[in-house]
Amino acid sequence: MKTFKEKLHIGLNQEIKIKNRLINKKSSFQKIEIFDTLTYGRVLALDGVIQVTEKDEYAYSEMLVHPAMQALSKKAKKILIIGGGDGAVAEEVLKYNDIRSIDLVDIDKEVVDLSKKYFKKINKNSLISKKLNLFYEDAFKFIDKNQNSYDLIIADRPDPIGAGKSLYKSNFYKKIKNIMSESSIAVFQSGVPFLQEKELKEVIKDVKKYFKYYGSYFTVVPSYIGGFMALVWASNNYDLFKKKKFFINKNIKTKYFNKEILNASFAVPNFLKK
Repeated sequence: MKTFKEKLHIGLNQEIKIKNRLINKKSSFQKIEIFDTLTYGRVLALDGVIQVTEKDEYAYSEMLVHPAMQALSKKAKKILIIGGGDGAVAEEVLKYNDIRSIDLVDIDKEVVDLSKKYFKKINKNSLISKKLNLFYEDAFKFIDKNQNSYDLIIADRPDPIGAGKSLYKSNFYKKIKNIMSESSIAVFQSGVPFLQEKELKEVIKDVKKYFKYYGSYFTVVPSYIGGFMALVWASNNYDLFKKKKFFINKNIKTKYFNKEILNASFAVPNFLKK
């Protein structure tokens, strides 16, 4: 049985036995691998780093979407997803009937096309929804020329390596601020702090330059090794720390997210509080 080896963190390898290799190719931007495993079900890896698995994607995509969507209540009409070519985050957003449209910007059309075929179990065909508009381009360039404003912006970005580096620059957060509506929240994937503490500190340092309210909350995604994962939120209108006890819409079906998880996710360990 073949083995996938992820070497994202120096001195630490994650090895997963491959039951069936479906895709192993290079696009114009990155290496794309899709394979079935005993442990995680079907897996998508880009440039040797796991992006999504059938087993635990909901612990990630639900937490990227629902805290902000619940806080905004019915005010979230227009959504921007940066990255997210697998469609898992879009699937969570589409659970809210009040949204009007989602713009999804992913630089690699091949990732989206392959996800339409191989990850229907995860995305529930969200990538062909009439409410979804797909843009295959660099997120920086898309934001620069965009005349729209968004009520929720989700940066489902990869780790700060390769094509993902530009999405961690200070100027990125400034550009995000410029396309946010008057009542808006932005959420940024920000790594696993036990192994990427420096990256999280940089994100917080940059976010606080442009936003009145900001902070982080946490989720646990086993295939993203290194412990809990940090999601940084930012807004000039909403303080999510004060909204922790907001009403939870029980009509939204989730596997991970609930009121207790939401409240617990804001707890910050001492090594990060400083």
